[in-house]
Amino acid sequence: MIKNLEIINFKCFEHLTLEDIGSVNLISGKNNIGKTSFLETVELLASSDKPSALSYFLYKILKRRLAITEGVNLDFFCDGSQETSISSNLKTCEIKYVDENGETGSNILEMDRLYLSINGNKQVISINNFFKLEELFVINDDKFNKVNVNYISSSKTDEQDIALLLGALVDLNKEEYLNESLSLFDENICALKQKAIVNGIVLKVSLKNKDTLALLSSLGEGVNRYIAILCAIWASKEGVLLIDEIENGIHFSNYKKLWEIIFKTSIEANCQIFVTTHSKECIAAFNEAQFEKTECNTQYFEFYKNLKKNKITASRIDKEELQYSLSHNAGVRG
Repeated sequence: MIKNLEIINFKCFEHLTLEDIGSVNLISGKNNIGKTSFLETVELLASSDKPSALSYFLYKILKRRLAITEGVNLDFFCDGSQETSISSNLKTCEIKYVDENGETGSNILEMDRLYLSINGNKQVISINNFFKLEELFVINDDKFNKVNVNYISSSKTDEQDIALLLGALVDLNKEEYLNESLSLFDENICALKQKAIVNGIVLKVSLKNKDTLALLSSLGEGVNRYIAILCAIWASKEGVLLIDEIENGIHFSNYKKLWEIIFKTSIEANCQIFVTTHSKECIAAFNEAQFEKTECNTQYFEFYKNLKKNKITASRIDKEELQYSLSHNAGVRG
């Protein structure tokens, strides 16, 4: 379990600390306050056990963020900085620009190497070579992806990615859990099924009073996202799950049900979960579930811009204080 976190000079974070991190953690704040960047720091830290893994996941995150097929930019340093570090009670990772002697200088244009370190175990690679490592990363994709860390982005999850998550759930013999959870979300859904075709997998859904299976893609974004989250929790067994803007595509009336399932399953799968949102309704449902499901260690963090220090800060708010803010129309979401 990640219990505390310190981020220095990563993206928009000059210096951010979080204490008393729980099993299920909800992070809120205004737009462009760093919620997605925060998930990236957790992903890097949780995924990487050595410098080669750190370089792999760093490249993977950059590619995903920029949504391009060729070339990436090293845009993960805070403005004007040449180095960043992410530390927790478990490990410390460092990334920085260095020169040919391994030194950080005042002129960033002179820095042509990338220093990567996990708990002092370091690797220095040419920045030019970093951009040429994709072939090596593809070859070693299975090796690096054995870690149980999964990321659900704010956009609709590709069905082939859901099929991979579903495969992990099937290996754990949890199909019944998935189907029971789906029926709570929509009483007309009986089961999720997959059909192998030449080019991959097609996901279908069994519905009440229907003799034929319906394509998952025909049921809308909400069901797609719900299934992706449920499968990803078990795919992240004994690991970490990151969910960006969990509310996307899901009707507000289902928020509380979803949180209750997340709380329950995170305990059963021993999965630590980090979730972002900017929906007040989603925060309210989270807090209502917090009061009822006390066996799960849940935490709510709000990110905001500290105007005096001109930097992003995180504040942990307990459920009583959060309930007061929600019921008195006080400011939440940063």
